[in-house]
Amino acid sequence: MDTRTFILIAAFLSLLFAAPARPQSWTASLAPHPKAPPLFMAVDMARQRAFVVRNKDGELKKMKDMSCTTGMHGGGKLLEGDRKTPEGVYFLQGKATGGLDFDSFGNTAFPLNYPNPVDRIQGKTGNGIMIHGRGRSFGPRQTLGCVVLENDDVDTLDRHVRIHATPVVIAESVSLTGKAGPPPEIVLGTWGWIKARERRENAFFEIYDPARFEKSTGMSFARFRQKILQEFATSRWIDLRIEDLQVVQGPDYMVSVFAERTLPHGEQGWRRLYWMRQVELWKIVGEEWIPQNLGGSVDYAQLVGKEIRERLQECAQAWDKGDLKTLLRAYDRTGRRNDAQGREAVAASLERDMAAKKKNPYSAESMVRVTKHGVEAKLKADGHSRTILFLPGAFNTWLIVSDEAAKQP
Repeated sequence: MDTRTFILIAAFLSLLFAAPARPQSWTASLAPHPKAPPLFMAVDMARQRAFVVRNKDGELKKMKDMSCTTGMHGGGKLLEGDRKTPEGVYFLQGKATGGLDFDSFGNTAFPLNYPNPVDRIQGKTGNGIMIHGRGRSFGPRQTLGCVVLENDDVDTLDRHVRIHATPVVIAESVSLTGKAGPPPEIVLGTWGWIKARERRENAFFEIYDPARFEKSTGMSFARFRQKILQEFATSRWIDLRIEDLQVVQGPDYMVSVFAERTLPHGEQGWRRLYWMRQVELWKIVGEEWIPQNLGGSVDYAQLVGKEIRERLQECAQAWDKGDLKTLLRAYDRTGRRNDAQGREAVAASLERDMAAKKKNPYSAESMVRVTKHGVEAKLKADGHSRTILFLPGAFNTWLIVSDEAAKQP
């Protein structure tokens, strides 16, 4: 082999191995499951079709089937100006109806949250990706990266979807008959995130992947930790009320999205947590918070008073039935009852008192108030009193963290 040939081969190999690999197109195989969004959009770029899909009665059904056109250079957007449509899970960020060039955008445009946190981790660039109309007819793959629908379809899209809440799944191909839904760890991990934040626990930080989180946010994890610890220091606990928890499957990542109310402080909006695998565990790699008035006013003291009295009634009924298992579920795993602390010690304490036929300690009239330590219930009957302290538990419940009888003089 002469020198010139060797140099050409070496140059070719160096280019071959140095060039970034073209991303493999994503086939979204979506399955009905209890935590799938009740309604979402899907864009199938291979067929140049867009759907509004309903998750109901164990099936994913197309409510609306629309023609669309996407990026002229295909999908899997990587760089600004590459004329590709992104693949992944996105959300409508708003609705624009004024100041649009009708020929290019029609009457209505819905911006998407591209790049999302996972896109930023993967170094993807660009912006301005929207779902919009067009003032002229279109054929397949004619856009600079946006998803274009017929004007009549896009003008009425928000009759079917909710801004910030409804996912838009964009893939090379979309199947609505997948067999496997998202792993259960995502729902459990989301509730773990909620509980740790409510209780101001250091376990909160263990749910994150620090390296990827830094890439998705542009903030050092040390700075993020400091910011959260400052938040924790302002109050010992909060009550996060979660509604509409959904889990959506993306290419190599998951998104859990939910409506969040922070009580008693009153903050409310939509939260999105982005999850990726770190070895065998799912970790949060990015998040989005969109403040929004979710509607409805809450008298927190009245709400909590009702909920705590209902919880005490459940405990009273379990005591009368001798149902130790149900009663024990009302206590936090690290809870305390008189001098007993921890699940086993509390169980033994309850069992002794139930065996001794002591009077039901949960049936007395209660006075409930919100304190800096938690929600406190004082129960008095026959000259005896108990103070029971509750903190929020998983799945919007209340757990007993302290249950003490007043010492007799």
